[in-house]
Amino acid sequence: MGKPRRIAVLGGGLSAMTTVYTLMQEPNWKEKYDITIYQLGWRIGGKGASGVNPEAGYRIEEHGLHLWMGFYENAFRLIKDVYKGLNRDKSAPLSSFDKVFSQQDYFIFTEQVKDKWVDWKVPFPKLPGKVGDGELPSVENVIASISDFVIDLFIEWLEGYLLENQNKKWTQKVIDQLLKVVFWKETRVTASKKDFISKLRQRLSRLDDDIIDNVRKNFIKTIDSKELQYRREEEIDYVFKHWDKLKNFIWKNIGKATQQNDVGRRAWMAIDLGLSLLKGMVKDQVITINNDELRFDFEVINDIDYGEWLVKHGADRTLTVGSPIVRSMYDGPFSFLKGNPDEPNVEAGTILNIFLRLLFTCKESVVWRMNAGMGDVIFSPFYEDLVQKKKDIFKFFHAVRDVSLSDDKTSIERIVLGRQVTLKTDEYSPLVKVKGLDCWPSRPLYDQIVDEEAEELKEKNIHLESCWTEWEDRETIILKKGEDFDDVIFGFSVGTVPHVAKELLDHSEKWSKMIESIKTVQTQAYQYWFNQSSEELGIEEDKLQSAYVEPVDTFCAMNQVLDKEDWPTSHDPKYVAYSCGVFSDAEHIPSFDDHDFPRREKLRGLENCREYIEKHLSHLIPSLYDDEGNFNWDALVDLQDRVGEERMHSIYTRVNIDPSERYVLSAVNSSKYRIKTNDTDFDNLFVTGDWIQNGMNAGFVEGAVTSGLLTAKAISDEPEKIPIITDNWSIKKLEKDLIKKRELEKVE
Repeated sequence: MGKPRRIAVLGGGLSAMTTVYTLMQEPNWKEKYDITIYQLGWRIGGKGASGVNPEAGYRIEEHGLHLWMGFYENAFRLIKDVYKGLNRDKSAPLSSFDKVFSQQDYFIFTEQVKDKWVDWKVPFPKLPGKVGDGELPSVENVIASISDFVIDLFIEWLEGYLLENQNKKWTQKVIDQLLKVVFWKETRVTASKKDFISKLRQRLSRLDDDIIDNVRKNFIKTIDSKELQYRREEEIDYVFKHWDKLKNFIWKNIGKATQQNDVGRRAWMAIDLGLSLLKGMVKDQVITINNDELRFDFEVINDIDYGEWLVKHGADRTLTVGSPIVRSMYDGPFSFLKGNPDEPNVEAGTILNIFLRLLFTCKESVVWRMNAGMGDVIFSPFYEDLVQKKKDIFKFFHAVRDVSLSDDKTSIERIVLGRQVTLKTDEYSPLVKVKGLDCWPSRPLYDQIVDEEAEELKEKNIHLESCWTEWEDRETIILKKGEDFDDVIFGFSVGTVPHVAKELLDHSEKWSKMIESIKTVQTQAYQYWFNQSSEELGIEEDKLQSAYVEPVDTFCAMNQVLDKEDWPTSHDPKYVAYSCGVFSDAEHIPSFDDHDFPRREKLRGLENCREYIEKHLSHLIPSLYDDEGNFNWDALVDLQDRVGEERMHSIYTRVNIDPSERYVLSAVNSSKYRIKTNDTDFDNLFVTGDWIQNGMNAGFVEGAVTSGLLTAKAISDEPEKIPIITDNWSIKKLEKDLIKKRELEKVE
């Protein structure tokens, strides 16, 4: 075997760390790979980075709210594996996977009813098994789950009307109407109401069987005849005809009460949504067949917005599409163009895939909260593992300034780096211990930087991670193909491409079309530490609220991290919560030489936070307001003991405006322009991140990890040994195409 492949990894986000970790798990990795990671600033993590602030009780400061979901199969398997290999002392904080997360099995959604906000606590079903075990439900199981969900809600509503109604004449009228709707032979039922409902449930339970039978019998791969298409549509309509009548029957009986009756309104919304989902998936062939096996093909409806797709298949635009169940699928992935709440936009197929997984494939619990900052829970273990294997693998304070091509424009020839600071020694040790846990600090460890530079950084409060920083590089370093690297893994977010890889856009239509099509959005987040407990505040210890007022639509208590912070006893917080949402673009985003731009945007975010507290936080924590609606600022923990509204400056407010921080959207018709990890038009360039083709194509942890695994498969000479847990046809196709491309390259 010759020399190991020299791989330059640009950026230390989750996808890049997944790729590097996976490659270095191979038994003979030292003979195969010589990997170096070039990282801007002092920490890894990308949009998942966090820092502990030594000037403020070592409080955890995040980019925003980070939660894992119970369907993150590849992400959980990966992080379990990372912790298993650490061999931390059992008495240490977060010594094993079992200590890393806290679970929660419900969301609180927020509805606006008659100009008033109303909470809706929704428990989520749990599947058997453990997260990361690779056991996934079949398409048939998912269809049956949706069907059961609709039936259960209908029966629950019906029982409330029939079993509690004392008017026998009215009750019999309802039963007679239902008999006509479901086409039973009997015209009247003399059995008890309970027996009637039992029979009705049996009759309705045929829905999923009807749908599956219809798909198997009538799916036509290529339709050459309009008559065939019409016949199939007619048969599909027949399957749903009775259900549409049933839905109309429900609306006739409870439609007028939707604004007064929470149970009736929510039953209607859920039934309307469930039936629209089933009808749309069948009619638009999202449910399809391959080798006599049912599968989902979500890409076929990515040319339409999710809400519009639901309306197309019968959903009520106001009650259903405007419901918190649907709105939350825009809020979660920040799906508002340019941060404007009036411009919701998300691919129907992409978000339907996530919605079905969220509702029907979560194991153990739907929500998994990290028990410390994401940097310390996820990226400290990655760092610890990788530096044990290769001491000098990380090059911190190395900002990528340009990626340029060879003369023939077929490969990456040069990487221009800016060394941001001068270290006192060759290597930088990035972590600090807080209560025995290795953590990433919220600013550089100045004592490892030469004194003159360290003093200037502190005096001017320089932010080395900002593109608008006034700080100049200490040195320019040029990496050359064949001397310093053979292959390049581009692990930055897609928003950075125009700024560091413009030549790629100039010489590849694939890249230029991707940048034109894939949208990103700014986000904002607030973190509040209170000196009152959940009992004193009168709210849940684990409160998690979604679909609230835009643009800051999500609120989440994060009390499980408090024991990892190190506040003075006199100012020890008793409750901490995060709020987050989109942050609208400035009217004009200036060039990077406008060094004051981050300060102006920070002030804009602070004013948004003030408005949120004055107008909207009262619904979430009403006890913090007096009878006149004034907020109790003294409830905020403030080490400076400021008075009144000045305590607002104790809140950690963050606006994510840098190109690398902007959240990647799944805007309508954009996924098809995402680049595959090894199909970049340049023969030594691989891309990874939540923005590449990964079969899920949304900005979340599972997509990022899947991207990293696909990149590792593309680089490894044994890709079949790198498993990806999936039932997703798109991911399986990506794997097959990747391996096929590798085989062709070997032949060439």
